[in-house]
Amino acid sequence: MKLHNLMEEAVLNSVNTLYDNLKESKASWLTCDCENCRLDTMAYVLNRIPAKYIVSSRGVTHTATDSGISQLKADIDTLAIEGIRLVSSSKRPTHNITMQADFQNVSTSEPYYCFPTFTGTVLDGTTFEPLENAEITLTAKGQICQMLDQSWANPAKTYKATKGTYTFCVKPEVAEKDGIDGHFDFKLEVKCKGYEPTSYAFSIPVTSKYLSENKGISFYSLKIQDLFLFAEGLENPME
Repeated sequence: MKLHNLMEEAVLNSVNTLYDNLKESKASWLTCDCENCRLDTMAYVLNRIPAKYIVSSRGVTHTATDSGISQLKADIDTLAIEGIRLVSSSKRPTHNITMQADFQNVSTSEPYYCFPTFTGTVLDGTTFEPLENAEITLTAKGQICQMLDQSWANPAKTYKATKGTYTFCVKPEVAEKDGIDGHFDFKLEVKCKGYEPTSYAFSIPVTSKYLSENKGISFYSLKIQDLFLFAEGLENPME
């Protein structure tokens, strides 16, 4: 058996069941339930939950009774509904024609600044426990950053299943020519009900390059320092 993320099965079942139930109940906001919309929703959910890999049939048997998966189910369903609503409201023009990433059709004759996938964690500043229901917005030049595709949300949210973790995959930016060293400033704004909001600014260097038709966009990850929120009315000892 090949390496397999067990969460894919859990997400596939959740998303398909929810789509079928919504279609049967004729939900007014559900605009489409084609295969590509379902796949977009699955990608949305899988990008926001921890993977659980297995490498053998024994692993399948062992993990089939893992209580952790059952505990994740409610979070998976919540994320799936959120993903379905997002995909239904902003589906790609070609969603029912071919499965393509929003950035796949760019010209390979132009160089681009390709940004890393930003990932970080939001924690309670007193208990150091991961925060759920936090909302994180990524901006640049005072504008909300555009994501690579709709499976990545901005603002992003944290859930119990994500253990306070968020991710952003920023859409590449056209450059004047290949090999230019660019400097980009970003800002994270974080808020959560019952907590004082906070923000964090950071800068990264990026060198422009041409995209390969065969390889497409190559991704690498940049870990952002942990961000702490303090309950309203508490003094922040870090200030």
